[in-house]
Amino acid sequence: DESSQKAVDDSVKVGCGAPVICAAFAQVNQGRGSPLVAAGCMDGSVSIIHCGLDLEDGANRIIYSFKHEKYVKTICFSPSEQLIASASADGTIMLHQVGNVPNMFDGSDDDEFSLTAVQSLHFDAPVEAMCFVDNGNSLCCYVRGTSYLTYFDLKDEYKQSKYSLNGKAAIGDRFDDHVSFSVLSLQSSPSGKYVALATDVARNIIMEVKSDRIVRNLYGHNNDGFSNPKIAWSSSGQYIYGNSQNENCVCVWDVASASMVKRLEAHAFVRDIYSSSVTDTVATVSFDKTAKVWLNEM
Repeated sequence: DESSQKAVDDSVKVGCGAPVICAAFAQVNQGRGSPLVAAGCMDGSVSIIHCGLDLEDGANRIIYSFKHEKYVKTICFSPSEQLIASASADGTIMLHQVGNVPNMFDGSDDDEFSLTAVQSLHFDAPVEAMCFVDNGNSLCCYVRGTSYLTYFDLKDEYKQSKYSLNGKAAIGDRFDDHVSFSVLSLQSSPSGKYVALATDVARNIIMEVKSDRIVRNLYGHNNDGFSNPKIAWSSSGQYIYGNSQNENCVCVWDVASASMVKRLEAHAFVRDIYSSSVTDTVATVSFDKTAKVWLNEM
């Protein structure tokens, strides 16, 4: 409609030099939001973009960029610190510390932006999904071809721990080294106690953080190895949102009962789902070149 078109016309467009695969907004920090968005691209580059409203039209909003060797799979900001993690098909996770973001915290005149590499983690296969957990003190990731989630303790020299995706199927210190799915999306719950996994076999999973305990299995949607499964929590943690291959909808599950309670008629082939951590607002984007904003009436 007219208002939607006006929103598109009034938006600021920033060229990244290559197709954008994923994006992430900086989390709320010290009571204020950071005017930053990170964009991961097909050429392996990650651009840090100033999205504040104080810049004039035509201003250079890309204030820093770095690059992986292959395309970027996912990006996330820490919920508690100015830390950004990016994961790539080259099997690496890069962590960077963000500093001196213009007009972000104290209103000072010091607007010299800095981005400092703090760690690089290397794996033997693409990193498909990743999220911060434990209030930003740990990083959880899934590497293609593995049968476990890997956690890194950021406060203990990146100490690594692994937890089986087969639940209690681990025998002693050994894992059942086969699972019939890949994890393509990871999201920490609002409480920080759980992590939600979207897989490519029409099964979404909720697990305890840093545990092999499977709390819920969520079914009723469609996904396979050619799909693009995504998952998100409602701000209350009561519901899970997910997409479904070949269905123009967003599926809503009640976590307590593990049942699907609604299908929101969306748009063709939902590409990603973003849920606000502080309001009942959900945003979806699609391969049909549209974005929709939903107000949760659950």
